[in-house]
Amino acid sequence: MSSLSHRGLRRFGAGLGPLALVMMALLSGCGGPGPTQPSESSAELKLLRIGFVPNEEDLEQRVRFDALAAHISKRLGVPVELVQTGTYSTAIEAMRAAKLDVCSLGPFAYLIAHEKTGAQAIVAPGTPVGEINTYRSILVVPGSSSIRTIEDVRTHAAKMTLAWVDPASASGHLVPRAYLESIGIVPERAFKNTIFTLSHLASAMTVKSGQVDLAVITQNGLANLVQKGRLKSDDLRVIWTSAPIATSVVAVRGGLAASYKEKIQAAYLSFRTEDPVNWSKFQRLFVDPATIWVAAKDSDYDELRALARSVKHLDLLN
Repeated sequence: MSSLSHRGLRRFGAGLGPLALVMMALLSGCGGPGPTQPSESSAELKLLRIGFVPNEEDLEQRVRFDALAAHISKRLGVPVELVQTGTYSTAIEAMRAAKLDVCSLGPFAYLIAHEKTGAQAIVAPGTPVGEINTYRSILVVPGSSSIRTIEDVRTHAAKMTLAWVDPASASGHLVPRAYLESIGIVPERAFKNTIFTLSHLASAMTVKSGQVDLAVITQNGLANLVQKGRLKSDDLRVIWTSAPIATSVVAVRGGLAASYKEKIQAAYLSFRTEDPVNWSKFQRLFVDPATIWVAAKDSDYDELRALARSVKHLDLLN
């Protein structure tokens, strides 16, 4: 398995302003809008590279992706190489440089990849009736905090440190940022400090320990940490919950022949029925055991795209 890293973003982006960090993470090396690789005349590849962002909470994630790779390789008749990316930004850059052909991306990371590299959505986790799953972002404070409402945050923001997750995360950055700005709280101006932890787990543990005063994580992520005993139910207090967000998506890079993109999509969609043994291993990645792959298209993320373009202090899709 290959690995791509972005060491400059580790350790909460120490020494960099938040917006400078966002721009460095998402735009360095991306060159500009649209795909930089020419469309490939051949519909076939000799090697398919599939990327994924690691999940610290799933110790068997590699085994599960091995199961996916085995099915895709058999279906397409080519070797599959798994590539572990350190962050969404490195995944986006790798797709731009044609070092990744397929990658699982968070919804905001997908929008950036589409804008900057021409990536196209093909499948997403969904329901048996074909609907794409959703999830929610939450703002949390330590259970012992005196902060109980968003109005408390507004009042005390100048003394607070806020932890985002990843610059390209929808639930860990875009959606809560849009909400805060919609009520007149511009994070870089309002808070004493803002940082990026680069994972939902790190954000949860950082706010629990009191290293930051406020953090954004996912609702499912918090429930999972409590279920696994990593957190007690009263360790964190939720003070805001977002509307549903369209979930992560599997995307193919720009430059691949349309016919080959369709073959890759068909391979994902056939996984559950054609290879039930390997599917049973991979399916455990999903929170809901009823989750399956469903067809996805770029317009499924138009609502989130409109939200991203409405955020005045985050110029990534314009």
